[in-house]
Amino acid sequence: MIGRGRPHLSVGDDDVVLITGATSGIGAGLAARFHARGAHVVITGRDLERLSAMAAEHPGMTPIVMDVRDPESVRRAMDDIAASIPHLTTLINNAGVQRPQDFSTQERPAIADIADEIATNFTGLVDVTSAALPLLRLAPRARVMHVGSGLGFVPLTGAPVYSATKAAVHSFTVSLRHQLRRTAVQVVELVPPVVDTPLHRSMKSAPPMAMPLEKFLDATMAGLDSGRDEIAIGLGRVSIIGSRLAPSILLGLINRDGPPR
Repeated sequence: MIGRGRPHLSVGDDDVVLITGATSGIGAGLAARFHARGAHVVITGRDLERLSAMAAEHPGMTPIVMDVRDPESVRRAMDDIAASIPHLTTLINNAGVQRPQDFSTQERPAIADIADEIATNFTGLVDVTSAALPLLRLAPRARVMHVGSGLGFVPLTGAPVYSATKAAVHSFTVSLRHQLRRTAVQVVELVPPVVDTPLHRSMKSAPPMAMPLEKFLDATMAGLDSGRDEIAIGLGRVSIIGSRLAPSILLGLINRDGPPR
């Protein structure tokens, strides 16, 4: 629940933070914030060149190629990470992709695009979490943070697969938190509003009411410092509350402008 928290998990020289989808947007921003606090940050993604450039910009970061859609890639990456670090203290499942899909037209949406979106946003998250838990359990205290979305509570109908995967992320997070409640591993769900990031690269301009990335990162780090299990920011919090109190009204408001955001 919003506001429920644990004692602050401070960041120090022995902290190791693993972030998926870390080469741009929220992932890159969080990587830089944890690196500035002195943590050893392991950045992962599919593009070695981009990972290497980011590591060069932030000396001390460790770049690891990992495609969350591919279980074998996840296994290799986690084996490499386990061979070089004593434990993980924070896993941030951030990798994500959003595509507009219209099932009302005669042209069928590409099944490959649908499968890719589900694998990136949900099944990959589950796989990485499962693979990382043994390393997280080695730390005296640790946490997993899943980057969800307000659209997991009230869908954007022009991006139905994305919205559905984020609803699945929320459900998985609740179950995982319950299963790990007697362990030293905290399970956190981050519920962002629309944030001005490359997730919306297909649009000509930033989505309406998009929160600036740095403002969002400030709020995220403050939420982590508070120890809360659920960090809902801006319109993300509105989506959670609205989905419970007035779901049909909020659904209409979110989707009144038509094209996906």
